[in-house]
Amino acid sequence: MLIASCAKTLPAKPEVIDTSCDWVKIIYLTDHDIEVMDRQTKKDILAHNKAWIANCQKPMASH
Repeated sequence: MLIASCAKTLPAKPEVIDTSCDWVKIIYLTDHDIEVMDRQTKKDILAHNKAWIANCQKPMASH
């Protein structure tokens, strides 16, 4: 027996929750790290840190 319904089932709206700032952090380097790393690695770390600042840094509370 087949039962049909008049109710419409609308597709559920996807909810996107960005949790990357919960686990991605700034990369800190020592002077020794900077001395031994190649130029491209330094550029990559700088790009990562700038992206984190732009997307994850909480604004300072104004007094």
